[in-house]
Amino acid sequence: MKAFIFDMDGVLVDSERYYYRLKIDFLRQMGETPGVSNITEIVGLSADNGWKKLVPAAKKRAWLQPLFEKYRSQHMIDYAQYLNADVPEFLQDIKNDGQVIALASAGYISGIQKMLWECNFAQYFSSVISGEDVEHNKPAPDIYLSSVEKLALNPNECVAIEDSPVGIKAAKGAGLETWAIKYPYYQLDQRQADRIFSGFGQMRKYYQQEYAQKS
Repeated sequence: MKAFIFDMDGVLVDSERYYYRLKIDFLRQMGETPGVSNITEIVGLSADNGWKKLVPAAKKRAWLQPLFEKYRSQHMIDYAQYLNADVPEFLQDIKNDGQVIALASAGYISGIQKMLWECNFAQYFSSVISGEDVEHNKPAPDIYLSSVEKLALNPNECVAIEDSPVGIKAAKGAGLETWAIKYPYYQLDQRQADRIFSGFGQMRKYYQQEYAQKS
């Protein structure tokens, strides 16, 4: 294995729950009933696809989304406070072993850059691709195919770290071995992943046993 390609929201940081609550609170303040009743219905989706589920009516959605962006700017997330356990340690482990580290997130590049800065992660990632960089966002495989191409590697030389069915489908569709992080906050269908871990602590132990000792 030569590279690890990470999803961001729900993997490196517990931001999925933050933004879900923020959108639900906003819609209720606007007197709207959200089109979803559980976070699992939108986890892993791009912002635009998530909004299509939250507000199915196109005209109403076109009116609400710009208002939400203003609301969001008044309730900015501090990613460092939502950093998932053992992430820095795992990143340091694989960096020390000479692994290439990349990020492939369905989100906006502005949010990715904010996370990298606030969590002091820019030093680890040699490649960053957002949903804005590809024609078809997750669950299409484009973002992983682009990431692999940018790294000048083959898909079978890379491991994708994901959490959502949408992200797992994208990674598997690109031909990557896929490891899923299973957090207790919500239940997701991760059966298509090659391996499932309860957190980065468990993933780190597996990596040290199966990869680090052989490098």
